[in-house]
Amino acid sequence: MSEPVDYLTEETYRPAWLVDGLTQSTLDKVVQQKPELMRLGKDISSAKRFYLVGSGGSYSVQLPITYIAEKYTKTPVYAFSGWEFLERRPAAVDKDAVCIFISQSGKTKEIVEALKWCKERGAVTMGLTQETDSVINDLADHPYGWNARGVTLGKLTSLYLLFGAIFQEKGYEIGGKMMEAAEKLPSLLPFMIPKAKETAKKQGLELKDYEHIFMVGGGINWGLTYQYSACILMEMCWVHGIAVDYSEFRHGALELFTEGAAAIFLRSRSEMRELEDKIIEFSEGNGVRCIQYDSQGLDVDNLLTPFTLFIELEWLSCYLSLAKNRRMGAWRFYDKVKF
Repeated sequence: MSEPVDYLTEETYRPAWLVDGLTQSTLDKVVQQKPELMRLGKDISSAKRFYLVGSGGSYSVQLPITYIAEKYTKTPVYAFSGWEFLERRPAAVDKDAVCIFISQSGKTKEIVEALKWCKERGAVTMGLTQETDSVINDLADHPYGWNARGVTLGKLTSLYLLFGAIFQEKGYEIGGKMMEAAEKLPSLLPFMIPKAKETAKKQGLELKDYEHIFMVGGGINWGLTYQYSACILMEMCWVHGIAVDYSEFRHGALELFTEGAAAIFLRSRSEMRELEDKIIEFSEGNGVRCIQYDSQGLDVDNLLTPFTLFIELEWLSCYLSLAKNRRMGAWRFYDKVKF
């Protein structure tokens, strides 16, 4: 006789990272640590090169930082997944480099190994983990813990304040703008949650029967596009998530965006907006089930879209998992299969 089915409902199920008040408390906690992050940023700002190393979600939050660095500064900032970094072992990691190791648990195997290698090369190291007390922070020259329950928001808000301070010390105006953006989050993001929940209920049901969902994004939002397709749709909802960059849409995706396909479009506030419009117009005209997330139509700077879009997507994942009766975080293999 089979086990009874565990039917999820709004009353009995909500992922731990979506409990009431968590977004507010996480943002408040990180922004309160601005003086510490400014001190850290000033201490490491003289470096010639910066390397960010982290896996999964800790890789995705690096990409808005590299986008900002390349668009607004001449400071080299490189993003790496843990095993990729160890395979490359970049020759330019030396005493003139700062290497920042990002890990929610603070003990990710490949990130610890990468940190040790960087120390051997004479690079300055910094840890960025959920708790100040962690394996990575014990090894790093500069330890930092955001010490709040929210994970993605804790990482990315901390990185905005840290690199805001670094870029400001290097004389770039964007540094101050990054810190201003981070300081707006505690009043902006919680305000978005009620509407995000209402919208997500409808969208989650609409996507219930799709086994393949395209995620389309780009620019400063490419990290979030990747994160949602890989870490949320595939890892937690067991849906085939396929990340597509707007700039590469013509190559491959164009042939598959036909009737029966579903796609989620993340809208920017950048020069890419016109291209986004054309791609969405084509997709809708070709019978694709299109869902657009556009920061609820709020007048926000492009710097803020990785955060505002995250709030919308976070609730979509909750209601999609409800519609599919799929308990997020109940993994079959993650943290059970070791590599």
